[in-house]
Amino acid sequence: MDLKKLEYIVAIADEGNVSHAAEKVFVTRPALNHFLLNLEQDLGLKLFERNVNTKKLVPTYAGRMYIESARQILDIRKQTYKMLGDIRDNHVGCISLGVTHGIGNAMLADVLPKFHQKYPNYTLNLKEGNVRELETRVAESDIEFAVVGTGSIPTNLRHITAIACEVVLVLPPGHPLGIHAAPPGKPYATLDLGLLKDEMFVLMNRDTNIRAIADKHFSLAGFKPRILVECSMSTLAYKFVRNGLGPSILMENQVLPSDGVHIFSLSPAETWYQSVAFREETRFSQAEQYFIDLVLRFFSEASLSQIFR
Repeated sequence: MDLKKLEYIVAIADEGNVSHAAEKVFVTRPALNHFLLNLEQDLGLKLFERNVNTKKLVPTYAGRMYIESARQILDIRKQTYKMLGDIRDNHVGCISLGVTHGIGNAMLADVLPKFHQKYPNYTLNLKEGNVRELETRVAESDIEFAVVGTGSIPTNLRHITAIACEVVLVLPPGHPLGIHAAPPGKPYATLDLGLLKDEMFVLMNRDTNIRAIADKHFSLAGFKPRILVECSMSTLAYKFVRNGLGPSILMENQVLPSDGVHIFSLSPAETWYQSVAFREETRFSQAEQYFIDLVLRFFSEASLSQIFR
């Protein structure tokens, strides 16, 4: 089997466009188009159809089956070469990972110099995005692992957890319901979320897992929130809350009681774990395992201000 041709099909699926896929796999557009037409003719099945609205190529049912198998075969090849590389004690390679915008800068600034000292000939293929985007990239083998957070939202990936923090309801300074917050140093009180149904909320974007947790609790409280602003960066969302724009649901580690905000536990309580996400079948090379060990050490030793600010 020609694995290069499997790469061609996966590239077309990822790009949704023959021209862009051809650039990605370093062949001409006519050559890739000819390859696809011949493959479909040999199979007697259409693998892609063109979406009339977006003009993108979308896999058919047969195409999805073919692409899924292609990804699995290519991943087996990748894992095999990792093992062979370790046998040769080959210290030349690439770490392919993803990080979220919120914690990536601080973590990489600490981890990369240490990793480079031991593996000076390794390069880094880095993807940035929110948790859902990165988990999708991991699941599709676009990257090997991602440094993300995980909570009560289900995932098909495995996770190595580092640190845990609570997901909390945060009210702006001076909010009238702030009188129900627990005194400093005491466990957080809970607040009936329904009391805030008329408030304008500052929330994370809908494609984030923190937002999914928030929406779950709004549903339990029996209302849809009125939204003043949606953010892709939780640090920005917290600044809006701190400056009085409205309440939010955020990670506890990004909240400072000294800012005068009022913090409450959700009911039921929610815990967010900083973690490394990867596919079940992944076998880490020695270099990847060392990189992950450095990431876990960073989270265990760094202060909260280093991690989240």
